[in-house]
Amino acid sequence: MMILTIGEVLLDIFPDGKRPGGAPFNFAFHLKSLGLPVIFVSRVGNDEDGNLILNLLKEKGFDLKFIQTDTNHKTGHAACELNTEGIPCFNVVKDAAFDYLRYSEMESALDENIGMIYYGTLIQRSRKSSDTLMKILGNRKPATKCFYDMNLRPDCYSEDIIKASLAHCDILNLNQEESDIVKKIFGISGEDEELAGYLMDKLAVEWVSLTKGKSGSRLFTPQKEYAVHIREDNADVADTVGAGDAYSAILAVGYLSKRDPQFIIELANRFAGEICRIRGAIPDDDRLYRKFRQ
Repeated sequence: MMILTIGEVLLDIFPDGKRPGGAPFNFAFHLKSLGLPVIFVSRVGNDEDGNLILNLLKEKGFDLKFIQTDTNHKTGHAACELNTEGIPCFNVVKDAAFDYLRYSEMESALDENIGMIYYGTLIQRSRKSSDTLMKILGNRKPATKCFYDMNLRPDCYSEDIIKASLAHCDILNLNQEESDIVKKIFGISGEDEELAGYLMDKLAVEWVSLTKGKSGSRLFTPQKEYAVHIREDNADVADTVGAGDAYSAILAVGYLSKRDPQFIIELANRFAGEICRIRGAIPDDDRLYRKFRQ
């Protein structure tokens, strides 16, 4: 069963160099490295950075026919600053190639056996790409699940975008700060449990996943709440770039394979922890994935 991943791919600019990034790219890269069938849809510029990304995707075995090339806009990039705990702050440059995603160049992707569509918020900061994404979600088959990985970036989202994204959502992943933002949107003054209950009751969201960094995570389902509380030493953390994307990858696979939710979030936390031990969002080789492939 194919997972269709739609969104930005860009270069994260660190003080010591640049690395491929973007939550949808990281998510798709992890799934592909874990041996799962993935279609990745994005748009890059006709430039050196775009070629770097295309070569990496080709090397990984992605079908490049779903990666559009823009001759008028540059490949996206984001300046990344890390605080003393390795937590990143991204400044995403505006008017990038991924802001001009075209629906006409990806219709064939929907002809595949798509079990899940993954999307986020940043790809929707422009009207062009937002309309493209909403058209894809609107034309999906009824059985296709939607995974909304919120990933809010400063000045790159609106209340309307979040509401439209949630309207299609079956599985939601968000962090504590994003949970507080969504509470304000819907006028919820209570705890995270109240928000999860509202989203499940009113918007038919099946799973609400709340990541809490080094404090673990919580997963709300209609039947039960699950939780992981991390108490291990975090001294070996290089940075937390892409940790949430790694968590989402395991969450998506676990959902589709109907594994026990407690097992899923424990494995997702472990995998996210492994990503925190390397520099950047994706490893330089496949050895990290070996113990997670089964």
